[in-house]
Amino acid sequence: MGKINFTADEASILKAYKLSSQNPTKWEEIDHDLEDPLSDLLTSQSNDGDGDPLGLGGVIDLTNLDAESKMSVLISSKSFDPKAFLSAVHPNATYQDLAAGINRLQSSIDARSEAVRVLVEDNFDRFVAVKASTDALYDEMREGLLSDKAEFASRPLAQPRRPIKSSSLSSKTAPKPKSCAPTLGVFERSKFFFSLPGFLVESIEAGRYEAAMRQYNKGKFLLDSRPGQLLPVEAGANAGSTAQQKRILDKVWANVEKVMGEMKALLLARLQEPGRSVEEMERGIEILLELNVPEDPIWTYFDSQHKHIMDRMSAAYRTGVSNTDGAFLLHPLKSRTAPDLSSPNALRQTLGAQLQVCIVALESKSPEAVIAQAGGHEVWQAIWDMVKNVSEVMVSSLPNFWKIARSFLEGKFKRSSSSRRSASQCRQMALDIIKLYISFLSEFFTLSDILSNSSTPYSPEHLPSHSNSLTTAHWLAKILSEVQDCVTEIGALELGEGGLVKGLVESVRWRFEDVLVRSWLRDANYMYALETFTPDLSTPSTTFYLAYLESFMRHLATSAFKIAGGVSADSGSGVLRVAQQGIVPPAFTTKITKAFLDAIYAVLDGLVVLVAEEAPPGVGSIVAAGASEREGKQELIDLRDSNTRLLLVISNFSHLSGSLIPGMLSQLENALGVSVEDDRKILMKAVTALDKTLFDGYVKPKAAAVAVILREGILDKDMDWYDTPQPTEIRPYMYKALMGLVEIHAQISRVAENLLERGMYALVENVAQDALISFKQVKRFGMGGMLRATLEIEFMHQTLARYVSPPAAKTLSELYNKISQAYARRPGDENLQGNLDSVKRTLAESRRATGIEFMCFRAAKERSGKGKKEKDEGRERGKDRGKDREGRGDNNTAS
Repeated sequence: MGKINFTADEASILKAYKLSSQNPTKWEEIDHDLEDPLSDLLTSQSNDGDGDPLGLGGVIDLTNLDAESKMSVLISSKSFDPKAFLSAVHPNATYQDLAAGINRLQSSIDARSEAVRVLVEDNFDRFVAVKASTDALYDEMREGLLSDKAEFASRPLAQPRRPIKSSSLSSKTAPKPKSCAPTLGVFERSKFFFSLPGFLVESIEAGRYEAAMRQYNKGKFLLDSRPGQLLPVEAGANAGSTAQQKRILDKVWANVEKVMGEMKALLLARLQEPGRSVEEMERGIEILLELNVPEDPIWTYFDSQHKHIMDRMSAAYRTGVSNTDGAFLLHPLKSRTAPDLSSPNALRQTLGAQLQVCIVALESKSPEAVIAQAGGHEVWQAIWDMVKNVSEVMVSSLPNFWKIARSFLEGKFKRSSSSRRSASQCRQMALDIIKLYISFLSEFFTLSDILSNSSTPYSPEHLPSHSNSLTTAHWLAKILSEVQDCVTEIGALELGEGGLVKGLVESVRWRFEDVLVRSWLRDANYMYALETFTPDLSTPSTTFYLAYLESFMRHLATSAFKIAGGVSADSGSGVLRVAQQGIVPPAFTTKITKAFLDAIYAVLDGLVVLVAEEAPPGVGSIVAAGASEREGKQELIDLRDSNTRLLLVISNFSHLSGSLIPGMLSQLENALGVSVEDDRKILMKAVTALDKTLFDGYVKPKAAAVAVILREGILDKDMDWYDTPQPTEIRPYMYKALMGLVEIHAQISRVAENLLERGMYALVENVAQDALISFKQVKRFGMGGMLRATLEIEFMHQTLARYVSPPAAKTLSELYNKISQAYARRPGDENLQGNLDSVKRTLAESRRATGIEFMCFRAAKERSGKGKKEKDEGRERGKDRGKDREGRGDNNTAS
């Protein structure tokens, strides 16, 4: 006899004794069948072998858990608690284990969902059939048993019951099971045919047109070849039964054709809708061709899509033009787009302010952000949006159109019956779209053929006239990039458009180059407005204007080369480095070179404006470059003085002609691969001439003022050069003349020290020449007159010895000869040497007495006491000249 198993699970015990727990605290009787508190626990007994859902190998041990804990741990329970499950089953699991378990659980859920989906998909016709049967049964019950007249089946129950006769259950009226079998067979075989309309509707609504087409063909095949299987007629049935069969089938098939007609209309309508994928369009065309619709679906697609693309491009263009015009008409108080340009200087001031901000921004990390937002950017933004929108319409639509068109040209989508329309017409439609795009750009930007090599005498009316050249270059490059991207995508379609799109890009480049050059030259004429005469400490005796000019010219030359088809990279050193991509046509290089040279000429002309008598607006005083602090104050330069501005301009000219312009021309030659040697010579000649004109404009008046002083002293009517006694001092006029030179020296040193030697050399040459002219008017000199003239000229010569150039030395030598030749010796002039020694002492005393006043004329070594050798050499030269004059005086006496 085997052992008796007394083990029982907790749920069975609780159900048997009608308890809620094994440790009750009061009397209770719970009917678990009604209240169902342990249903989850009872049903879980059959699922104990499901295992761990996380797949970690854990064992679900329920033996030591109470009923409530079991229900929170079992995954099939409605009271399942994930936290309780993990604490009971996987208390020691790591994070990596739980992460892996989550992935396994998700895969298991997806697999079950897929199984359910497949189950529903495979038995979808059964669901539809059950739904149709249920709806039919419900309608029948509503009309009969559950109708309002029967009071929803309650009236028969309210009537008195009648005794049931036994005859009612007799075998005479009992239904024969055999008579139902044929009916069930008919419905089973006809289920597909009669549910076909509903299935087609469901397929069409779900977008499964191929499935609808397959079921339609299947139903048509069954109707044409095997109608008896759809609705069988007993053998030997009369004609009425056959006719009734035909009417039923025709009625069902009429519903099928109605649904298919709606599908045809839907597919034809979708062929005319934009934005659908190529695959969807091709699928619709193939289905319509298979259905043999009266309209040719391929031409329906071509005509509608062609019209739609053209209309969308036209609408985008008209909207863009309208927005551009609207940006022009914005109120000046609300926007900078339309500034007040009524005054003559308004445009110059507006562009000058813009250029100041943009050129300064070129040295920052993100200059494009500033340049793109300068004056007129609202109009440029509207233009760019217009080009972008028109391009996007074509790029987003034409590739799909051409893909289907190319398939059609290759023999796809052909109808069995021939069409009157040529297949090549679809290619022409695609070319029409491209031509419309070209016509819009040509109309807006007034494009011209590059081969004409001519510039349009006016700018497009839609472009902002008050936008500076840097902003213009930025937006032109951006618009060109948009056009080029569009053309690249269209060219990749291989439409066989010939040179249409390539010619478009070249025409746009040529037109944009022309617009940029016009703006470049206009701003070059206004560049002088950026001159604030602020010293540039990195380049002594120059102003920041030269740095602005270099950045301006470099940036626009680079932008012009970009537009012409080059790729540039600006280095921080300020050198233009351009890596050429492709070959830039010579017409572009010629235009850029000419614009560069014309811009330099315009800049040079603008510099002349700065030295006008009236100071430019906003000009005041600046701190002298490199000026040392004196008594806690820095030396100021008054820019309202035209001579001060003239010196600064001349100093800038020296730097322009010496390094800046030659350097920029060399960079231009290297970048464009051209030689501008002839133009360089002409330009440098013009720069030199203009520099000389400006320099003479400063030196000549100063020298003339000193010459007046000399002339008045030399040709003084009270001065008798023949009878004047031996000199004991130098007359005041010479000190006055030299003090005038001291003032000029101080001004040049303070404003432009690099011009000091050049200016003083020129002044001394002019002063010496004027002194010679004045002394030539003296007919004769006596001993005293000759000594006085020699003393005064020698004093001036030694004082200005540092700045005596070879031409000035030659003039002074000629002056000494003139004095010697005009000396008329008289009796009593024998002690010439003694008189000369006396003059030398007077000269030395005068030099010592004026050493401080004229210290600026001494070289640095002399001022520091280290020029003894130079002084001795000067004295020796003085002795030689004295002996020479003594000899010439003896010769004159003898004659």
